[in-house]
Amino acid sequence: MKYFADTSLKRSEFLFSLYVKRGRLLGEDMNFNNSLELTQSQKLIMTTQLKQSLSILNMSKLELEEEIKKESEDNPLLEVEKNNEINWEEYIKDIGNSRPIDKSELYYNSDNDLNLDNIIKNTPNLYENLHLQVSLYKINKKDKEICDYIIDSLDDDGYLRIDEKEIINEFNINKDIFENCLEIIQQLEPIGVGARNLSECLIIQIRNLGIDNKLLETIVYKDLDLIGKNKYKEITKKYNISMQKCINIIHIIKTLDPKPGRVCSAENSVYVQPDVIVEKIEDEFVVYINESDNLKIRISNFYKEILKNSKYDESAKNFIKEKLNSATGLIKSIESRKSTILKIAQEIVKNQKDFFEKGEKYIKPMKMKDIAQNLDFHESTISRGVNEKYMMTPFGLYKFKYFFSNALETNDDNLTSSVSIKKIIQETIKSENKKKPLSDDQISKILNNRGINVARRTVAKYREELGILSSSKRKQY
Repeated sequence: MKYFADTSLKRSEFLFSLYVKRGRLLGEDMNFNNSLELTQSQKLIMTTQLKQSLSILNMSKLELEEEIKKESEDNPLLEVEKNNEINWEEYIKDIGNSRPIDKSELYYNSDNDLNLDNIIKNTPNLYENLHLQVSLYKINKKDKEICDYIIDSLDDDGYLRIDEKEIINEFNINKDIFENCLEIIQQLEPIGVGARNLSECLIIQIRNLGIDNKLLETIVYKDLDLIGKNKYKEITKKYNISMQKCINIIHIIKTLDPKPGRVCSAENSVYVQPDVIVEKIEDEFVVYINESDNLKIRISNFYKEILKNSKYDESAKNFIKEKLNSATGLIKSIESRKSTILKIAQEIVKNQKDFFEKGEKYIKPMKMKDIAQNLDFHESTISRGVNEKYMMTPFGLYKFKYFFSNALETNDDNLTSSVSIKKIIQETIKSENKKKPLSDDQISKILNNRGINVARRTVAKYREELGILSSSKRKQY
């Protein structure tokens, strides 16, 4: 510290002076002059419009329709209609040009009455169905309330998953009253509802069939896991029964419904609409956007006139300008989406010509990276462009993602796709002897004999992806 006191230097100044001296000794160029330097660099600025465009590209057809409906509700400038809506003006003209009306048709004829029951069909759900059945029982008001509560506590499969103590405490009743009410529910249709677990559900169905078999019930209560794993021999040893008797018992169990509540399911089917259609016209595959059932959007002319008219105040005009920018942005994003999807689809068809000519077995390995390079797009754009998009082909409806798969080598140094290998595995298992199903190792050898080098573990992986059970569980007795 004496040194610092003598020279009156602060510690930082002292270190800096040493650094300068070191630079001079080493001959380093110690240039501390300030200067301006101009450099060029490319950066992607994520604007609101770009975000919307990417989001819309990532959407499925149904999601896009929901987005358009939502925007039309928030934006009065947007007018939306279905492409397949009836043009009533044309319809009236067609009626005027049609055949003359027969006078006899003007008179009332009861045979021409419409039966509305055939037009509108209301299918009651599980809960409505059960409530109706309970109302037909001659039980006191308290028991009916308990039964209705139990029904409302069932899940979609028809099971009572909640703790029975919850119901007992709710109504301040003893267990006997609860069991009596639950027994009423378990007598209703579909048979098996009201069960507290799978075993009880199956037992209810067995007794309803009039089957009195203690061994069968014991197996249902204790050994459903062995049945699921196809371990018939273990069951025969455990209960000291013949294989044939075991097979007969298991056959009865497999005819029962493990999810009885689903019989009354009121779920609506969702129909997938293809985004693009591929057709063969004069030996060439033509790809086009599927416009049928699309929502058609346009900007209202009424608001355009307001902008032109000077008598409206500026706040109204600014509001319309804001909504106009939003509407035009949405329309541009939708058009950009169509263009991108069409380009991707055309590139898929170009690369997978053998598939479109011959079928699934001839699909080639292809990666999104390859399509991105060919179209000069970013790989993330391709990923969004194929997400939940569907293509109608001569062989049926396929997801865009179906055409992208990894490559595996064959014996002749060619490449084949994992999709085509999965198809071969599926067909091989379908045609196997069900009493002696093929193991993964045997399937691997079959593929190797065809010139496709696939390891046993890869076969197992593809089999599981196809939802196919192992050979021990596929075996039929």
